[in-house]
Parts: sequence; C-alpha cells; structure tokens
Amino acid sequence: MRLQKGRDTWVLEADIKGFFDNIAHESILKQLGNLPKRDLIQRWLKAGYVLKGDINPTKTGTPQGGVISPLLANIGLHGLEQFIKTTNSKLGIVRYADDFIVTAKDKGSLEKAQTRIQQWLSERGLELSTEKTVITSIEKGFDFLGFNHRHYNGKLLIKPSKKKVLAFCKRIGEEIKAMNGCEQEVVIKKLNPILRGFANYYKGVVSKVTFSYISSRVWYYLWSWAKRRHPNKNTKWIRKRYFKTIKGNKWTFACTGTDKRRGKEVEIILYPITYTPIERHVKVKGEASPDDPSLKEYWKKRHQKYGKSYWEKNSRNYKIAQNQNWKCPICGEPLFNGEEIETHHITPVAEGGQNDIENLVHLHQACHKQVHSKSKSNRLK
Repeated sequence: MRLQKGRDTWVLEADIKGFFDNIAHESILKQLGNLPKRDLIQRWLKAGYVLKGDINPTKTGTPQGGVISPLLANIGLHGLEQFIKTTNSKLGIVRYADDFIVTAKDKGSLEKAQTRIQQWLSERGLELSTEKTVITSIEKGFDFLGFNHRHYNGKLLIKPSKKKVLAFCKRIGEEIKAMNGCEQEVVIKKLNPILRGFANYYKGVVSKVTFSYISSRVWYYLWSWAKRRHPNKNTKWIRKRYFKTIKGNKWTFACTGTDKRRGKEVEIILYPITYTPIERHVKVKGEASPDDPSLKEYWKKRHQKYGKSYWEKNSRNYKIAQNQNWKCPICGEPLFNGEEIETHHITPVAEGGQNDIENLVHLHQACHKQVHSKSKSNRLK
C-alpha cells in the first residue's frame, strides 16, 4: 500500500541465510512462554530427522519440509515487525514466514535498518545473506512471493514474476512430455488443477498478458505431444483429432469422456487460463481476523461487497448457492457468516466429476477440510 501511494520508493529485499537450518531452538521456545505442551514442542525440535536410514540430530533449526516447520519458524521470527518499527516508525514491513521486505522513502534509512535487523537476527542464531540481501529502487522493481512489483511511469504494477512464469512453463512442458503414452483425457485431467492453481494464485494482479503467454506455450507443448503420438499424420488430421471449436475458440484442446456419476458423455476441456477473470484483492481493514467473533458482521459484508461479480445473480456460483439455500450443508450455518468459502466437487474430478452446477457445492473452508478428511464411503452426497 505504501508503495502504491508513492510514499516509499526504496525496498530492502531481505534473505535469511539457511533459515530453517539455523534458527535457535531457544528463540522459538521463548516465544511459546508457558504454552501447554511446551515440552512436547521442545522434543519435536530435538527429535532430528531420518535420511537414508540414518538418524540426524537437530541441535539448531527445524527440518525444511517438515509439516510443522513453517509454523515453528514463524513463531521464532515473531516480533520482528515490531522491532523494525521501533528503530524507525516511518519504515514499512511485510513478512511471510522467513521472507520479508522493508520499505522506506530513502536508501539511507534502509541501510541503517539492515544493520539493526542483523543484530536482532544474530540473537536467534541467524544472519542476512550478504549476496542475496539487496536494497532496490522501486523504479527498477523487485520480486516478492512470486510477484514482481515495479513503478511504471509513477504507477505501481504488480505482475507474476518472470522467473516463476518460466519455471511454471517448464514444469508444464515436463508434465506433458512425461505423458507421451497417455490418452488425451488423462492429460487434460492432469493439467487442469495445475493450470487452475496458477491462475487462482495470480488472478488478483496484472496477469492477462501472462495468462495469454502461458496459454500459447501450453498449446505448443500439446501440439508437439500430439505430433509425437502420430508422426505419420498431417496437420489437418491432428487438429481434428485433438482440438475442437468451443465458444468460438477453434483450437480448444478437448475430448469426449464419460461422466461416471450420471453415465453420459461430456466434453472434457483443458482449463482455458486466458479467460481467467482478474479479481483485484481489497486489503483487509487493520488487523481484522476472521476468527474474531466480534468482527463477524465485517467479514460477512466484505464477502458480499467484494464478491459482487462472483455472486452475481444467475451466475454459476449464485445458482450453486441457491440450490443449497445459501447455507453450508456441513455446519448448517449461512454461507456469508464471515468464514472463507470454497467450492467442492461432490464427485471428484479424478473420478469423472465435472464442473457443472449439480456436482458443485459451496462449503466453509473448515467444513471443506472436514469433508476431505473423511473416508471415501462417507463423502458428501
């Protein structure tokens, strides 16, 4: 927000060297205070890890990739934001686990802050990487959490970072290449959640050009895949075999499959990432938390106001909610009670479930997790 308004034009891109390997156990335990089961957490930290059958003790750090490691590491860095503010109240800071940036109006303020931050980290067994920690002008731009932030003619634009886009395209190419012997339906069902996941992560920023670029790269990979499968067939045959005209697009990668739940033929279509709608994120007010019962009305109104296009009358999401009387079928509470809302496939996509209204239901995020934790026989009907 400070960068958007032009108040801050310099950014400290901080990189903690070997964070998960080096954070002191004492700093994590100190933050926990008298939390119940503190001794259990201490044993977790000291438990070590098994690599190729050998037990490796952990005197410091928490194994990267461990289920609880990100949480413990986040606890260890708790208080960093407040400390930075005490050094200079005019500084801005954004932190996500061990990734953080500090913003300021001038470079000198960040140089002083960097020295103080290093002192704070050293008390916790950590240090800033001298190679990767840099101070950058917003005019040049910087990457943070997969997004590129940069001023263009004085206006801040946030886009998917080039590095992440190229890595994503490479992954898609490798996935497709590994499926040379697979049927088209298998390929589509493998790629769709990957494409949709990328689109959902980046749909809140300036991503239209990126989505179009990815779409063209995916088309090239799929065309090459089809050519490899049929080296003796001409272009016209391959196009007719693997591509259909759907909603005006003559090159839609699609095939006919069977809906196992209803026993009828359906079109199985590659997720059209180009058509992903851009939905701007609206910053949450202050330190408002969805878990605060006193703010239930705030979160309810926020969902309704900023989800207007999502819940537009007669839209697919509107009709799904209407079918379930605007209530979560798991807890029975109204959908708009302030909790995050997710859409669940009654018959999983992997088992032939489609994205039609009859196969979708809106659930509160916690209820959605509850459904997926149940056994196959106890699924939502």
